[in-house]
Amino acid sequence: MTPEGSKWSNEALGAVRPYALVRGRVTPTRDLDRHTMLQASTDPPSAPLQPHHAQVLGACGRQGPRSVTEIAGRAGLPLHVTRILLSDLLDDSYLVDAMPVGFRHAESDPHILERVLAGLHQL
Repeated sequence: MTPEGSKWSNEALGAVRPYALVRGRVTPTRDLDRHTMLQASTDPPSAPLQPHHAQVLGACGRQGPRSVTEIAGRAGLPLHVTRILLSDLLDDSYLVDAMPVGFRHAESDPHILERVLAGLHQL
């Protein structure tokens, strides 16, 4: 049960469920892991956003790239719901992927992992 006055409660409507924000969708259109870096587009469309999309876009900030996890925390939304909303914003060109080319799968690249291990041994 959601307590009255919380951000998930609207006195007139009752508790707002996270799946209602994404219209019941359970799969994002993009493969966004927790570490994916995104930032606001420098040339966003002028179409108005739904409030929950605007909330997520606002959590992205203008200071530079932010991770999906950080955006979810700043927006105060569950991670999976945030991934779906971020996918929508990427699809509509409000956001851009800020990951450097070649770093998308760096966590499983043995060459990068060896270089990280070598750097740790030097410490």
